[in-house]
Amino acid sequence: MFAILHTPHDLAPWVRCIWTMRGEASVAAEVPIAPDGCCEWIVHLGDPPRVLRDGTWTRQPRMFVFGQLQGPLVLHNDRPAHVLAVRLHAHAATALLGTAGRALLPTELSVPDLLRAAPTRRWIGEFSALQPAYRHMLALLRGLASRARPFDPLALAATAAIDRAPADARIDVLSRQLAVSPRTLERRFVDAVGLAPKRYARIRRMQACLDVLATARHSLAQAAALAGFADQAHMTRELVELAGCRPGERVVGA
Repeated sequence: MFAILHTPHDLAPWVRCIWTMRGEASVAAEVPIAPDGCCEWIVHLGDPPRVLRDGTWTRQPRMFVFGQLQGPLVLHNDRPAHVLAVRLHAHAATALLGTAGRALLPTELSVPDLLRAAPTRRWIGEFSALQPAYRHMLALLRGLASRARPFDPLALAATAAIDRAPADARIDVLSRQLAVSPRTLERRFVDAVGLAPKRYARIRRMQACLDVLATARHSLAQAAALAGFADQAHMTRELVELAGCRPGERVVGA
């Protein structure tokens, strides 16, 4: 069971959505999870799943911030799952957490280490029910928001432009539109988002492609064209690299 929880208006500048999921234990690994260009704060209210990394299965922590995925994530819920998660806006994670974009590696980041807040360690084992954990999460987010850094206006404008038209996001053109050099755009985008703007654009185009394919109203060639790929082969290569699937195969999108 997957559900979107209410995001209070005062947290909306930082939080894209808050979601929860329950699932039964499974014998096999789940379908790949595709990156979406956002970081997520994950809390396992039940037993954490196993994650496949470099050919080895390891157990996820009970609470962590997941940095910027750059490729597919494969999990195995070998125990019943119960998750509370906060998906942050692409431009908001570093401002809210007070970290540098280059620290947002594609791995689990320790929340206490990021926030330098020892009390969050007690919270890991304090809640197993959704509603108290959700209320506590809102309180933590509001505390962070009250002392968050301002958003980088360049990164905010660049992510908005790429989100509107990821297939047309040429960095040289975008930098001219924003009246900065490509090097300045790259540096400030990475500092704010944790990804290079070109990589972010590829991920957002891949997500647009998954949306088109999910409608099942178009041929693969039409889907490739609508998502802005050069051809069907180009679309397939990007889906395999970024989402871990081929057209027609299941994947968990944004």
